[in-house]
Amino acid sequence: MKNISFPNLRTALLMISILLVYHESAYCLGNKDSKQAPQGNSIGISSEQTSQIKKILSGYNPLKLTTEEAKAIQEKFRNAGIHAGPECDSVIRSAGFDPEKLRQLAPPPESKRTEKSEPPPLMERLKVVDEKICKPLFLTEAQKENLVKAFSEFYTEIDKLRKSEPNRQKPLDKSKVDPLEKARDLQIKKVITSVQFSKYLELEKASRPPQPEGREQ
Repeated sequence: MKNISFPNLRTALLMISILLVYHESAYCLGNKDSKQAPQGNSIGISSEQTSQIKKILSGYNPLKLTTEEAKAIQEKFRNAGIHAGPECDSVIRSAGFDPEKLRQLAPPPESKRTEKSEPPPLMERLKVVDEKICKPLFLTEAQKENLVKAFSEFYTEIDKLRKSEPNRQKPLDKSKVDPLEKARDLQIKKVITSVQFSKYLELEKASRPPQPEGREQ
């Protein structure tokens, strides 16, 4: 038998070491990928939450679901930290329930429409004035400045009037609003032409947001 020379032995050991390192790296990478891959559930809902949803729904009959039962289910979902979404809906359907019917019977709190007792911020209202009144009138910078000032003062007084009312849902007293509107319009009439003022009256009326019957702007 021929003896393996030292250089050849060193090369062989080096090749074996490289193969071992490559094999170990590939094994570790495979384990890492398998841990990161979702198991059984789509992204956004955990297996624990899936079990919670099924457990909660197991106490109800989907064919005889009442409004009170739907509210109880939604409350349990919220307490468990389960939020609406495609993944959640999928689990609900797999349990034999219609997620849309659940929402119809018991709308979540954030989807309920409530009448706002407070008007939009002053700058928002003035932006509407600029877009719907100033621009269509093709005002000069001086005219625009005076018109916006008049509306700013008007809105400020209206807000004070609204805050003085014990019931902010109640329409403002027309006898108190009318003088404020007249003072605003008189102030504007002084800085624009008669033709512009006639057009202004039309634009101001059209710019008012829709109001429930009996409610003042």
